[in-house]
Amino acid sequence: MKKIILYILAVLATAIVALVAYVRDNEPQVPERTICAHAGGNIDSLTYTNSREAVMNAIAHGVKHIELDIVISPEGEPLAFHSSNDMVDTIYTSDPPAIAEFTATPLRGRNGKTYTPLTWREINEIFLTHPNLTLVVDKTDDPAVLEKFFPKLKERMVVECFTMERYKQVCRAGYKQAMLSEEAISPLAIIGQDLKHLLCSDEPRVDMVALGRKTYNSNRPLRWFIKIFNIPMAVWSSPGVNDAPELFDKMPQARMFYTNELGK
Repeated sequence: MKKIILYILAVLATAIVALVAYVRDNEPQVPERTICAHAGGNIDSLTYTNSREAVMNAIAHGVKHIELDIVISPEGEPLAFHSSNDMVDTIYTSDPPAIAEFTATPLRGRNGKTYTPLTWREINEIFLTHPNLTLVVDKTDDPAVLEKFFPKLKERMVVECFTMERYKQVCRAGYKQAMLSEEAISPLAIIGQDLKHLLCSDEPRVDMVALGRKTYNSNRPLRWFIKIFNIPMAVWSSPGVNDAPELFDKMPQARMFYTNELGK
């Protein structure tokens, strides 16, 4: 009797997984394949500056998706900041830095040049001036904070989320796209959320994950799970914008590639 029950449960589990995989495989993937400027994109061969100059360089190269590392200052205000060896000459008294210190101190690159830091005010100014841009947010995934400081960018914002609960909050808040970060990716949790979505339309499904190429290449079970369930991916990073087409072909589920190199 026990074996029969286990057999029935196994058949049911297989049927559920097959149903979820079938539904996913027959739904269109969103968004379209696109390139994203990682941390604003490179500037003068530097990466991770999150600077005005990097963002403007990305815009000049026709990039429409720009990722920024948005962290929260001690005062509770968002700013674009990433600790990086490219910026070793810039030393702050706290990490993340205080707003006053951040704005008063130019970003000094190892190349001897200085760059303009971005607070939430400057980020709003750039993106509102360029209405065709999409802001891709890393580090901060609290929809209440993002809506408070970036209310006019809500429908043009892609948010990387670091827990399933935060992912659901961002989806329900009406942002353009939520992405489940690699550290929160669980096949069982994603299948469970898919089932909730099939049973209740108010439950968002996981329709985008964000992960690094190293994770994708080294984690075979995860790679096959993504392929079988046809889960769209945002992947970091492409060495250069010209490498992206080949990488898209190698990773059919990839919908967005972060790239560090856009040119000078």
